[in-house]
Amino acid sequence: MTDFHSFMPETLRGLMKKLIGEFREANHGSPLGGGRTAAVDGHLNALWYLLRNGCAWRALPSEFGPWCAIHQYFNRLSTAGFFEFLQDRMIIGDTSEAVFMNSTHCKVHQHANGRGSAKDKAIGKSRGGLNTKIHIVVDALGKLAAPMELTAGNVSDVTVAPKLLENLEDTAVVGDKGQDSRPLRDKIRAQDCEPCIPARKNVKDPGPYDAALYRTRHAVENVFQRLKVFRRLASRFEKTKRMFFAFICCALAAIYTADNLW
Repeated sequence: MTDFHSFMPETLRGLMKKLIGEFREANHGSPLGGGRTAAVDGHLNALWYLLRNGCAWRALPSEFGPWCAIHQYFNRLSTAGFFEFLQDRMIIGDTSEAVFMNSTHCKVHQHANGRGSAKDKAIGKSRGGLNTKIHIVVDALGKLAAPMELTAGNVSDVTVAPKLLENLEDTAVVGDKGQDSRPLRDKIRAQDCEPCIPARKNVKDPGPYDAALYRTRHAVENVFQRLKVFRRLASRFEKTKRMFFAFICCALAAIYTADNLW
């Protein structure tokens, strides 16, 4: 087996094992089924290999073990809600003075577009073909301020923003011109937050915004850049929205660990 991106960093692997243990205890035992203890270290190394290299499950090197057992393990974790639990551990809420929202497109590989409703899979057609959109809100350090949202690629940012921001209060909300909407600004102010969103150039009466604060909006773009270092996220290979969400959470956990954000 090649050593290139093959093994999950020890610190991250230890953290993931700890969180899986906490999740099992919080759910009064194992949600994974089966009568034997899974080889968690090997499975986590396999997950890391998939995340970094973007190969198919069936193409996992045999040294990791049977690919179907590895897939079954993470599919059961996902079904049980572990990755929502992991995301909750990464969310800081509105403790920051300012949060930054945006979205990014992920091109959908042909193998990800199988049976089922495109809406349920969060796949939609835009000018670039089939895409999935990742919507996030982060603070200046790149920590999640609210749960992320996955939508089809043709869903407008303004449509998703109210749900993305619904639990935030008393903070500045920075967005780009894609979120330029008077009803959205009114909703943000109703939550005791201050919008920092520039108007589109065709708006006759643009409202004021903090230009100095807006220049720090690259914080959210930096997170997207870090996420797409992982080949599994640069393109979408997962058929289900649930499993794609799982890989995003694992990549964010890796970023948190590398930057000491926990």
